[in-house]
Amino acid sequence: MTDSSIARSEDHPAGVAIIVGEVLWDCFPDRQVLGGAPLNVAWNLAGFGLDPLFVSAVGDDELGHKILKRMREWGLSTDGVAVLPDAPTGTVQVTLVDGEPQYDIVRGVAYDRIPVPSSDVLATVQDRVAKASEQGLSSLLYHGTLAYRSESNRETIHQLRRHFQTSGNDSLDVFFDINVRKPHYDTAWLDDLMPGAGLVKLNEDEMGDLASQKLLNADARRSAARELLSQYSNLECLLVTLGAEGAECYLSQEQHGLANDGQSPITVVAPEPETMIDPVGAGDAFASVVIAGHLRRLPIESTLRLATRFASQVCGLPGATSDDTDFYRIDFSGDPRCVPDD
Repeated sequence: MTDSSIARSEDHPAGVAIIVGEVLWDCFPDRQVLGGAPLNVAWNLAGFGLDPLFVSAVGDDELGHKILKRMREWGLSTDGVAVLPDAPTGTVQVTLVDGEPQYDIVRGVAYDRIPVPSSDVLATVQDRVAKASEQGLSSLLYHGTLAYRSESNRETIHQLRRHFQTSGNDSLDVFFDINVRKPHYDTAWLDDLMPGAGLVKLNEDEMGDLASQKLLNADARRSAARELLSQYSNLECLLVTLGAEGAECYLSQEQHGLANDGQSPITVVAPEPETMIDPVGAGDAFASVVIAGHLRRLPIESTLRLATRFASQVCGLPGATSDDTDFYRIDFSGDPRCVPDD
């Protein structure tokens, strides 16, 4: 990490991010690309200068060792990544059919058996969370749904939720990224995962699944959002990504304060990518900036503007992340490259 990294600056302290879920290789006919939404988020946060704990599992094989090496070179802790001798590292087989990519997300891989980190690792992170809380900073546990497809991972995720939310720290939130990967998804999981989540990110189709209705227009979407905020008392922030149109953020009445009337969402427009290569990882990029802003208790509207700007930048990458530290030099206090004009 570079010395200019904002999140490690003494002037910009931040809470702790615990990122749980899959790490895998997208295997194309001619190349392999490191990925998995949780890994993308953890990678981005480390790029911003944060020190997240990434909780996952890899196989004791060449692909697994390569992941650990890449993480260490990037400055991303591997303390929460288990190495399993009897399971292969996760892969997604990507093939082209009539020029269109088709994906086969392989089952029975290491990230389907993510164990709870050791008590020493948990104690260290708990201490960091407590110190951040003393500074008035929130910490956060992030997870999605793909890793939830295995029964053992369901227990791991809920055990981690219970551990951090019942350890005397009321400053740790859960960020649930619905991030559907069909057919590795069951809408019934939402009944397990929505309670206890303070921040939820989803796209318009996923919101329709959550609301159990087809959202035909913006009014229907906004009505569904208000109903969800009413249904889940723990839900403070509902983030709806709208692709090229930007994003909407719905806040609970308590979180609204004087921001607006408590009915209308905060809306941000997605800037046009300077270079469009592919949108892979744009949603994870958006989530990463929202998390970074949350950990530093930054205003939500300015954080959302930065999040859409960074997601646009990621669309110019051949993949979801970059090895270039300069790509992550986002100044939340006013970098002209990242703060949109008024």
